[in-house]
Amino acid sequence: MANIQLKCPCCGGTLEFDNKTQMVVCPFCDSQFTTEDLKAYSDDLASDKQDETAWDESRVQEYTDKEMKGMKIYSCDSCGGEIIVDETTSSTKCPYCGNNLVVSKQLSGDLRPNYVIPFKNDKETVQQDLKKFFRKKPLLPGSFSKENVIEEIKSLYVPFWIFDADVEGKVRFKGETTRTWSDSNYDYRETKYYSIIRGGGIAFDHVPVDGSSKMEDKLMESIEPYDFSQAEEFNIAYLAGIAADRYDVNKDVTFNRATQRFRDGTIQAFRNDIHGYSNVTVQDSNIQLSNTNASYALYPVWILNTKWKEKNYRFAVNGQTGKVAGDLPVSVPKFILFYLLFFLLVGGATFGIAFAISTEWLIGLIAGIILGLVVATIILLSMRRANKPVRFQYGAANYVRPDSLFINNRKEIYLYRTVSKTRRSSSK
Repeated sequence: MANIQLKCPCCGGTLEFDNKTQMVVCPFCDSQFTTEDLKAYSDDLASDKQDETAWDESRVQEYTDKEMKGMKIYSCDSCGGEIIVDETTSSTKCPYCGNNLVVSKQLSGDLRPNYVIPFKNDKETVQQDLKKFFRKKPLLPGSFSKENVIEEIKSLYVPFWIFDADVEGKVRFKGETTRTWSDSNYDYRETKYYSIIRGGGIAFDHVPVDGSSKMEDKLMESIEPYDFSQAEEFNIAYLAGIAADRYDVNKDVTFNRATQRFRDGTIQAFRNDIHGYSNVTVQDSNIQLSNTNASYALYPVWILNTKWKEKNYRFAVNGQTGKVAGDLPVSVPKFILFYLLFFLLVGGATFGIAFAISTEWLIGLIAGIILGLVVATIILLSMRRANKPVRFQYGAANYVRPDSLFINNRKEIYLYRTVSKTRRSSSK
């Protein structure tokens, strides 16, 4: 006879049935479950499907012979970058390292973009956008915007793989609710744990994934979103006088990133449907994609390279919206000054309020120090984060197809509870 082993939803240990309590218990983390709740949880696990991903690439085509005759590939001997330009370009510089480029060969055998979003802003506008970007960073060293030299501002069409998909799936979250109470001796805290299931569907259109290895993926995602409604069918004329980066990222790699963005976007949408819990975390998910489509597009990007104190900084500007992204240095003196300022303001206010309520100066002092440190730390970390805006855009909230979200599976399964107690301080 087979020995059936059930795994603990909390720690993964093997569960056992306790004859005395008639509960299913975990000998490793001491969790307890009723047979009814555990059955509901196990039945839900058994209904999970495997991820399914397949992409329709039928739209992706190669350049025509006529188009290839008017295009050349320039290569950089310094960094290895390759860009595509029209045949009238006699010389140009590498947008990545600034080196002079040399003609390496005629264009041949490359995939032809399906779409292009034309540039909507000019170089002067981009320079103003960059200055505004600097002004909104209070931790930026004062000399940065004055002393750094913008070595080159280049307009460049960056290759992106564009993905559409209808997503159906199920996400399992772990939810917590808390309750506190006291008696004459102890303060109690009860935490209940639940398995929360949300299942349904959502659709995404035109989710972009950077197709150039020379471009930092995080930098490209940081200047999103792009408005695909302004995309045009590709025409070779859009490349007149503007270089286009040559794609060199394998489609399979971009498929993986697109699928991850679909997954994150689905989880985010389902999470927004959950209410009433003090804490919610993702445990696992599975998705199935249908009506998929993969296409190839060129998106407009301005690349700005600057130098400050012998260190190079690169900024990217969305050539359609003007959104700027790029990591900036942090002034240590300003960081310390702002930290002390917020600490003294919050700490002093807290001390005054606590002292007025309790008339105990020590209680007010301790409360002021603790809250001052916590609030100052939170504010300064947020300010520092503003100087480091380059990050992956987890999810795809900007690309959800309108009115496509539906949720047809909502479950909350109670798992177990824990109760902790802390002895109360003796009152004077």
